[in-house]
Amino acid sequence: MVNEPVCVRHADTVEEAGLIVAWLEEQGLEATIIGQDSPGVVAFGVTDREGVAVCVADAEMAERARSLLELHDAEPKDGMPGTFLDVTCEDCGEVCSYSDELRGTVQECTACGAYVDVGIGEE
Repeated sequence: MVNEPVCVRHADTVEEAGLIVAWLEEQGLEATIIGQDSPGVVAFGVTDREGVAVCVADAEMAERARSLLELHDAEPKDGMPGTFLDVTCEDCGEVCSYSDELRGTVQECTACGAYVDVGIGEE
């Protein structure tokens, strides 16, 4: 039996979905973005009219991801960093936003998948 990807959250933009994916991966869950322009639509046959879908591999992972996202959403926002860094991808030119907590790391461009340096050389 093949596991089908399961949507755990909808985002309004690819950038927002990228932040959700990055956060889930920090929590140890592999996630992916599936939207109308995503290669995942063809591979998995998933289309989503509610926005850009953030999906995980299977129902078991989905349950854990939803629980983590609910806990994150319930946290008081006063103590959260809440700042984002805009990074322009050198390969495709898209501007991607990443949480300030990812400053100094290398992440994947949410548009093309190329590696981008987040906040390196910025003050």
